[in-house]
Amino acid sequence: MKTHQILQQLEQNLFLPSRLLSCEKSHDQSRYKCMLTYGIIADSSVLSCGCILSEKLFHEIEQLVKIDEIFCPVCHRCPVEMIGPVKPLRTLYEQMHFFSTDDEEDKQKQSDTSTRNLSQVSTSKSQQSPSTVLHDEFHDKDQRQTPKQSLISLFHSVASSLDDHSEEEVIEVHSLDNASNTKTVPIQDTGSFPVSLATTESPSSVQLSDLDEEKEFYFAKCFPMYRKRSQFNTHHKFLRTKSRQFVNTAISPDCTKFALITEHKWEVYEIPHPPKKDRKQSKIDRDQISKVSRSAQLKKGRSNQSESVSLLFCGKNSGEYGDTFESLKWPSDLGTLYTPKQLQRMGVSPINPPVDSWEHLYCQMSDDLLVISGTKGRFRVFDLNRGGRPLYTYGSTFPIRCIDLDTKSSLIACGITGNDRTTGAEQALILFHQIIKEPLASTKEHNLDTFYKFLSPITTTLPYRDPVNNLQFSPDSNYISCSTALESRFLVISLRKIHEPRLVMKSLRSIDTSLESEGITDTKMFPGNSNLMCVTSVAFNAPPIVINTRLQTINVAQSVAQPTMLLRIDELGSKIHRCEISPRNDSIAFLDRNGKVSIMYAPTLFDNEKRRVVLVDVVANASRVREAASLRFSADGHKLFILDRKGSLYVEDFASGLPQDQDVTKCKQIN
Repeated sequence: MKTHQILQQLEQNLFLPSRLLSCEKSHDQSRYKCMLTYGIIADSSVLSCGCILSEKLFHEIEQLVKIDEIFCPVCHRCPVEMIGPVKPLRTLYEQMHFFSTDDEEDKQKQSDTSTRNLSQVSTSKSQQSPSTVLHDEFHDKDQRQTPKQSLISLFHSVASSLDDHSEEEVIEVHSLDNASNTKTVPIQDTGSFPVSLATTESPSSVQLSDLDEEKEFYFAKCFPMYRKRSQFNTHHKFLRTKSRQFVNTAISPDCTKFALITEHKWEVYEIPHPPKKDRKQSKIDRDQISKVSRSAQLKKGRSNQSESVSLLFCGKNSGEYGDTFESLKWPSDLGTLYTPKQLQRMGVSPINPPVDSWEHLYCQMSDDLLVISGTKGRFRVFDLNRGGRPLYTYGSTFPIRCIDLDTKSSLIACGITGNDRTTGAEQALILFHQIIKEPLASTKEHNLDTFYKFLSPITTTLPYRDPVNNLQFSPDSNYISCSTALESRFLVISLRKIHEPRLVMKSLRSIDTSLESEGITDTKMFPGNSNLMCVTSVAFNAPPIVINTRLQTINVAQSVAQPTMLLRIDELGSKIHRCEISPRNDSIAFLDRNGKVSIMYAPTLFDNEKRRVVLVDVVANASRVREAASLRFSADGHKLFILDRKGSLYVEDFASGLPQDQDVTKCKQIN
């Protein structure tokens, strides 16, 4: 085990600039701006400026620029030339590869030995207690599991965020406490390790080759300092100072819809998008724009501030739904509105359904479904593709503290606080509700394309009694992160086998017992990169942080990872309600208690010269995180959507034009 750790530490010396993602000249044409990918490289070379990088990367730059403009992508010195290879580092790479291969052969031999003794182990297990059998079975499985990657490729997967490693083995238990064999310790600062936020290459990341060249050009010129700001209002009466406000909001992952809920009503709106133009027709003639009067441009800008959005459908907590509140109707199947116990008490479905007195508290959206949870331990699911009709209603004996829905519309997670059946003590639980989607041919009676089947929930017991106050699925739905209310713990649970959830990471932040403290408010994993996560808090001296979850370091001896801190963003303060990660993995949007929306742009975490934090907009404030605005980046990362509790939608478009355009305004730089 020590050899394995030493090899991993030595490999960090080979973690250097490896590939060029983009390269263009700055606005003043004085130098080039480029975006790099870091990784384990075998062709280490040194430039005349003293920087070390991949020889292949240097040749890529040579093909893009003139001979007298060849620059260093690390220190930006120009001109530079290649001095030669760094032979010690290249030799180190070859040695690491040799030892890694040798280590693989040893593990293969151990695996063969374990397989030969499998029948004897199974016989001895049958005479042991159930708890001992589970523990030994987990140990044997890990011994039989042969890693499919060398140590070099494993470390590269940490850097490039590839999740195609071997499948995890888990303990077949209902309590996550049995999977925990390490103490929870506060996160530690890992130091100046050169981690890049833009090294992710996965299906969930932005593919630069598929994007519009013109939009990419505008984005490179504007982000994060310049954007076109638009505001859309759902209810004009909410612009008044004394107006009723929504209790929770949500934006769909594809940024085409958003939801607003009050205690007894819900509404779903369509997000307006400009029509896509032909690339030849969309080319902007700068000479013609300069001739347009400034007053006309300002008038156009003011019109964008008062546009309204269209209502798709709405409903009430009683179960009625429709296109407008004046045309509500009951669903044909009343079984979707009540729990099995309620239906049993009512007997046959009545003609006039009884009024349900539960109230809405939280809502979450996918592209296809809307989930609303509330009082009396209840949540209801609505079909966004069929006019918002109710699909399913669940009722729990215990109150639901938080809820989340994965982007695939296949899993709903609820955080509840239950009681132990034997001792009666409080226990934190997470319920996972699986959703099975079955395609159906359209029929005259139902006209359905998809049939949703909701399975019985899977109950998972956390190793703490501290109530869960936040749940967040990872973008790939392989993990779920959560935090506790009182002790400010945050955890990561693996869902690769949904029937066998496993606790894979845990840590904690400083505890603040003041009345204004809300503890940890958000935990977001990076798209396509489960090794990076952002944690925000409303507590004393607890600014947002970016951590390395170290999920790739889990092994037989240590089944729960201890994260390390990569970045502490002190500029934003310690009252952050929300965070949202850009699909490009190079920036994070933050929302504080006062309604200030900021963006931190950091192509590399520890390069303070390149890292910038700007104030993008100010929306409605919120006294508690439940009422805070929702944030969502578009799939290409060009736009940031903000939906506040007053029903106002803000669109920050960083790819609408150039900084000198009249409708493009400048953000305020914080650092």
